[in-house]
Amino acid sequence: MQAATVSPGEIINLVNNLRAANGLPPLIEDAILDGTAYATAQAMAANGVCAHIGGARDRISAAGFGGGAVVFATENMACAVSATISDIQQWWADSVHMMPMNEARYTHVGAGAYTGSDGTTYYVLHAAYVGDGGAPSVASSAVEVPVQTEEPAEPLVEPVVTATPQADGSIVHIVQYGQALDTIATWYGVTIAEIKALNGMTSNNLYVGDSLIIKVAPTVTITPTRTVTPQQPTRTPSMTPTLTKTVIVNTPTPTDEPGLMETLPKIDRQWLGLGLLVVSAAGLMLVLFFLFIRPRLKK
Repeated sequence: MQAATVSPGEIINLVNNLRAANGLPPLIEDAILDGTAYATAQAMAANGVCAHIGGARDRISAAGFGGGAVVFATENMACAVSATISDIQQWWADSVHMMPMNEARYTHVGAGAYTGSDGTTYYVLHAAYVGDGGAPSVASSAVEVPVQTEEPAEPLVEPVVTATPQADGSIVHIVQYGQALDTIATWYGVTIAEIKALNGMTSNNLYVGDSLIIKVAPTVTITPTRTVTPQQPTRTPSMTPTLTKTVIVNTPTPTDEPGLMETLPKIDRQWLGLGLLVVSAAGLMLVLFFLFIRPRLKK
């Protein structure tokens, strides 16, 4: 089943019907306002956000509405995959969104719708008037709607004055009028998902005065540093001579029993040698006598 969508013409008819019910003249459809409304719807689809993109009055004035005179404008928006004109009327039923339908000062109107790649259709209504009575635009009475191409328009963003980091390095941004989540993310160089995660956001809705955490304080990591401790010179212990007293211990030696020679009377060694020599000589003579001389005598 195809999703229900609402045309820009139906939105303008809704506004004028409600004005008629309040006794007010219908708003004049303006080609410039149709163009700015459509371009805003394209930019919202390109960024995937359902939020106001910058100041509508500045964009409308820059597009040529008012011919350089002071311009006042308001912007209504809605986003849905499937919607009817009754849904849009219900979404815009509060006093702020009903300003184009309830206030006589508004004179001109424009509307645009653009369906993004995800199937979401972005609806935008621009209502405006010239403050000093100047001409609203070159073609204020024209009702021709600009050709809607599939190429998304370049996003129109309101400059964001970035906040100065605090002493601990964290950054907190205070939302100002006309600022959207995507433009804030662009100026701080972060993503929408990062901002939503830091602030616990479940939608892209912002309100003037909101405090958005853009960057948390960095965690201090203590890196241990090695300190070289100088080594004190160590004295090498020297050998101190130790006086050692030698104690001679007399160990008793067992005394052997005296032998035969030790029991003989002491004899002078010279006389003993001479006696042994004489006995040896006498013995030798006897041997010679019995072996050689005596056998010869018997012959």
